[in-house]
Amino acid sequence: MNKELFEEIISNINKNNGLTKKTSERLVNNLIIDKFALDNFVKQLNLIKENISICSICNYYEIESKCIICSDESRNQNVICVVASQLDVNNIEKINKYKGLYHVLGSEINLNKKKSPSEINFENLLSRIGKNSELILALNATFEGELTTNYIYQLTKNLNINITRIAKGIPMGGSLDYMDETTLESAFKNRKKYEV
Repeated sequence: MNKELFEEIISNINKNNGLTKKTSERLVNNLIIDKFALDNFVKQLNLIKENISICSICNYYEIESKCIICSDESRNQNVICVVASQLDVNNIEKINKYKGLYHVLGSEINLNKKKSPSEINFENLLSRIGKNSELILALNATFEGELTTNYIYQLTKNLNINITRIAKGIPMGGSLDYMDETTLESAFKNRKKYEV
C-alpha cells in the first residue's frame, strides 16, 4: 500500500463525526493487521447498509423498514421530545422512563457550520403537532442548542400546546451524549413550561 493511498483512506474515515485523525489511523492499522477483524467490520457495515435506515416521520432508526419508536403503540402519541441527534434518543431511552415519541432534528442551528433554520426540517416537526400535543425541548445546553430551542418556541408558541423543556440539570455547554442516566432522568422529571 503506497503512502498516498493510506493517507486517503485515513482522510475519508476521519470525515465521520467523532473520529479523530489518530483514532482513524489506529482503526485502519488494526484492520490491516487483523484480517478477521476487517472481515467482521465489513460484515457489520453491510448489515447497517441493508437493514437500518432513517424514519421519514421522526428521523430515528428504522430497522427492516420499521421505526422502533413510531411503531410502538404503547407510547404516548401526544408527547414529542425534540432532540438534535439519534444518539440523544439512545441516551434518553436508557433511563427507561420516557414513553412518548421523538423528533430528531439531525442538527442544531449553527451559523458557523452553515446550519441555518432552512437547513433543518422544522416543517416535518410542525406537521406532527396536534391540539393535545406536548413538546419537550431536549436540546443541548450550548449556544446552538439554546438558539434552536428559542427558534422552535417562536415557531410553536401560538399553537396553544404545552411546551416544556428538560430541567437544567444538564450543565451549560453540556451535550446529551455525555450525560449519565441519573442526570437525564432528573432533567426529564423536573422539566417545566418553556417561556422566553
